[in-house]
Amino acid sequence: MTSPEPLDPIESMPTMIGELPEREDPKSSENAIIGWAKALVLGIGDTAKDMLREGKRGARQGMDEGWDRFDAKTKNRRSSRQ
Repeated sequence: MTSPEPLDPIESMPTMIGELPEREDPKSSENAIIGWAKALVLGIGDTAKDMLREGKRGARQGMDEGWDRFDAKTKNRRSSRQ
């Protein structure tokens, strides 16, 4: 079994050119760019909303813990004075 003869670059040029994909319509490529931009912006917006929601949840949890500690301290003092 032998390998095929290498193609002459000049002779094979027409077939290589015929195999190239056709260029996209500029209007459709603009739509693709707009689609990517929208996806990027919406993804950033979703991430920001998630971060804000988690920040609010953490702040609420911290406030609740702070009030629980305050209530525990003040209730003990109040009960020890009576």
